[in-house]
Amino acid sequence: MSDLRLWRYLAETASGGVERGEILASSSAQAHQLLAARGVVAVEIIALGTASRSQQAGGLTDNHIADFTEDLAELLGAALPIHDALASLADGEGRRVLRGFILRLEASVRGGRSLSEAMRSDPARPPRILVAMTAAGEESGQLAATLSDLAARLRAEQVLKRDLAGQLAYPAVLVCLIYLTLVFLAFIVLPQFETIFADAVVEPPPETRFVIAVGAFLRIYAVWIPVGLVGLAWLARTVLARFPIGASRLRRAVPIVGQALWKLDAAAFARTLGVLLKAGLPVNRAESVARDAVGDPGMRNGMSRAADRIRAGITLSRALDEQNILPDDLVRQVRLGEETGELDTFLLRTADRYERMARSRLSRALELLGPILVAILGICVAGVIAAVMSGVLSLNDAVF
Repeated sequence: MSDLRLWRYLAETASGGVERGEILASSSAQAHQLLAARGVVAVEIIALGTASRSQQAGGLTDNHIADFTEDLAELLGAALPIHDALASLADGEGRRVLRGFILRLEASVRGGRSLSEAMRSDPARPPRILVAMTAAGEESGQLAATLSDLAARLRAEQVLKRDLAGQLAYPAVLVCLIYLTLVFLAFIVLPQFETIFADAVVEPPPETRFVIAVGAFLRIYAVWIPVGLVGLAWLARTVLARFPIGASRLRRAVPIVGQALWKLDAAAFARTLGVLLKAGLPVNRAESVARDAVGDPGMRNGMSRAADRIRAGITLSRALDEQNILPDDLVRQVRLGEETGELDTFLLRTADRYERMARSRLSRALELLGPILVAILGICVAGVIAAVMSGVLSLNDAVF
């Protein structure tokens, strides 16, 4: 698909109307064929240029995938053929990246490939879970229902991420406010007093000298401190990525937040695995795809080792138990699901419970963080004022 070109066309519809638009095809002849398959007759086709590899590959976001999956499930549920459903989605899609992705899928499907094969070979590299769920739906003959389940999962993930981002916004604003307040004091307030203390015959007290020194430091490095913090964060992320097991343990050791993030990763794995098993995928294939939903690299490594044990013939619950990477309760639920033959149900139910627990714990932590940051802001301002006033009073004592 790397030689696809973008063509602008003018076509006549079956009712005698005029249709204008763009279509991806490898040649003018294929563009005519694709338009004919839609039931329109091409009157004019003009090549706009080659769709480069980078143009085809980049830009698909989580929101793109969720919208595409949800809309395609609805159209397939209305008994539209896949190629017609894709054509309808492309015609109504205004986002260029997503429209290009849909057009490439349509061209591949009309060329005789299955939808999952078209996704698997597409340069945009859609998520593995979308490809796997599509393949499972095609095998079972329940593609619309399978994609509908996946769309519900993707929407739930988006809601969770949006809620967490919203809860983090207030503390982030407070941190910025604290820093800007300190910068304001360093550049505007403290210089006025530094002149007074510099001309004084007595040395200001230690707390005043400390505040003045901090102000002088901020005036020199105020711009570079945020840059340095970003650099340190990048360096820490790079180093931790090279030691995934240690990073996983360190992350889990963070009070309150560490356990909540661990539960969220476990919930993501359980939900993805449950959805895939419900769609009819075997455990070994489903586990491989579900692993991608986990953000913790140490946990992913453990799951990779568990997959090797599953291929050796042991059960999923035993393989996960040996690695000690998931909460004991989740492993017990997996074992019960295997014994009852309802593994997908147990996994989805446990994922719901873990997400509620993690969200509640993170909400409580963030609710406490706000007042703590406000208190820090007050302490910083009060500390500066107290230190300056202490210096002023020391001058009065020296005069009298």
